[in-house]
Amino acid sequence: MDFRKSRLLVLVENPDLGGILQLALRDYDLDVHAQVGAAHDAFRRRRFDLAIVDLSLAGRPFDFAQGRPAGLGLIREWRAAGGDLPIIALSDLPQASLAVESLDAGADDFLRKPFHHDELLARIRKLLSRRASVIPLRKAGGVVVGSVDFEFGGATVTPDLLVRFPDGAEEPIRPKQHGILRMFAGRAGGLVLKEELVQTVWGSDAGNAGHSVNEYVSTLRRLFLRHRIDFNRLVISEPKAGWRIHARAAGADQAPAA
Repeated sequence: MDFRKSRLLVLVENPDLGGILQLALRDYDLDVHAQVGAAHDAFRRRRFDLAIVDLSLAGRPFDFAQGRPAGLGLIREWRAAGGDLPIIALSDLPQASLAVESLDAGADDFLRKPFHHDELLARIRKLLSRRASVIPLRKAGGVVVGSVDFEFGGATVTPDLLVRFPDGAEEPIRPKQHGILRMFAGRAGGLVLKEELVQTVWGSDAGNAGHSVNEYVSTLRRLFLRHRIDFNRLVISEPKAGWRIHARAAGADQAPAA
């Protein structure tokens, strides 16, 4: 199968490596970025068939784990946002654990630099072949909506921007509300920082989000409470930080609101 017209998203800060990759991957449709924010915005706005992330990046806003490569945070965000494209992580950093950390973050493959171009090309072909039968990533309003349902608080959230509640009701939601619920579900048992949620859901419009993110979350609270699901127990506001998500938020075992 010929994958040479596939669209690849490449994040590489080093201009020398960037030039080498552009030459080695010249048969592909490349979108190359040197900054995490620009690559993340491209991910939100366009459909890609595969991504290559160089972990040897300086600190960026997406580096939430202190002292860890910024690329790891970006990979986690793409997975939390529902991204299903294959990801290859590259690194020449000395940490022996990076291969495992990359795979745990959501990468599909890991290559330690230096590597032979033929090896990278072979791994790209393998991942593209595996993805060929997968339904393409879907987006609405610039927000990833995926291609499968997911659970939040006992309700089912669909790619068609609907929430099906246990009481049998079905409610439409906006793309950004879908993105918020997807991120909350992906972080069940953890903390969602407001900054990272805005970057993930609003992307290049993050600077204009203002108080609207809080309004979106408040609207979701009212929506779930209307169908007797205690959103306030599932999503707890952390002042000046974000929201702490209940460990069972992504499951169906939820008590109804009083």
